[in-house]
Amino acid sequence: MRRSIATTAAAVVVAVSLAGTSAFAAVSTNPAFVSVVGNGSSFQANFQAVCVGKFTNSTVAGFSSKGSASYTASSSGTGMTAFNAGTASFAGTDAPDGTKTPSDGGSGVVVPLTVAPVAFVYNVSTTAGALIKGIKLNASIISDIYKGNITKWNDSAIQIANGAKLKKNSLTEYTGGLSAKLPNEDIKVGARTDGSGTTANVVIYLAANTSNQGWYSAGSKNMTGGGTGSSYANSGSLASINKKSNSAAVVEYVAQTEGAIAYADAPDAPKDLGVASLKNVHGDYVAPTSAAAGLMLGSSAVATALSSNGYLSPTESAALFSADVSKGYQLTVITYVMASQKSSNTNKSVRAYIKYALSKCQGGAGYTKLPTALLTIANTQADKIGATS
Repeated sequence: MRRSIATTAAAVVVAVSLAGTSAFAAVSTNPAFVSVVGNGSSFQANFQAVCVGKFTNSTVAGFSSKGSASYTASSSGTGMTAFNAGTASFAGTDAPDGTKTPSDGGSGVVVPLTVAPVAFVYNVSTTAGALIKGIKLNASIISDIYKGNITKWNDSAIQIANGAKLKKNSLTEYTGGLSAKLPNEDIKVGARTDGSGTTANVVIYLAANTSNQGWYSAGSKNMTGGGTGSSYANSGSLASINKKSNSAAVVEYVAQTEGAIAYADAPDAPKDLGVASLKNVHGDYVAPTSAAAGLMLGSSAVATALSSNGYLSPTESAALFSADVSKGYQLTVITYVMASQKSSNTNKSVRAYIKYALSKCQGGAGYTKLPTALLTIANTQADKIGATS
């Protein structure tokens, strides 16, 4: 009988021990998700707004708590500075800056995130007050507008680009095209002046597609200057440009100003403004659509350039902006995030969010999906975030 009681007691001890082991094993060892804080490029603001909304409170593999993310749209320069200072866990940027490094001492890694065209939006009306739609422009005209060489909407260069021809025996009167609609109205020019990656890409585009116009081939995040020599975006006088702090402010300026024109991220362009068709190297006038941007990125040269470090250098961007692609929109921009490779729960949380953005948020909010080859490169780059001990 004693033996039976002892055996039973031993069995109870073993059972309790096993139950304790099972309970211990069931306790999660996964870290809590660290809320991801992004700052930077307003170019990707709409993309981030949608993706942050989808990601927040979602279940994230490898973490014991729900996902949480935020993004402050400012400018590429501001985002890179915040990342460098440690007030942002990643930076959004359209023009990655290698001089800005993670505050945690890790190595920086750049990840292509999404794609969109840069549009030239305008507000020009007929004498009856109706918006003139479908204005065609080219790099030379845009350069001359920003340099102050073209100051009227009915300038001969704009009329000719839009199909007008000189009347017989006249050097000043035109017929056909938009000549009957283009008014003798001052062009009012807007630009970003806030350390904008969009501006840097516009400057690179103008340098790549015009000759001897003074545009800085390496790009400049400040269209209206701010230094000496090559730090200026161009060598001409830009004092008459209306300076705005972000893409939304530029769009608002154009919307409120008859005769205005400015560049803006295409997803920010409202339907009640004119959006110019841009002449590409192939000779086509192309609207800034998602499909036309996708065609522009089909070049294998883009994938080859991205595979080295995850982003296009100014020289590589210039090659994209001057590539001969039928029906492709010339000024197509890739926007990126910069994060840290140092292993930490914060950086692993950033990696989880960026991987989510690459898999669940592509093609939304008016942006173009990364082509398959570029998406593969982006995922390879994203895997490096928080992966180095």
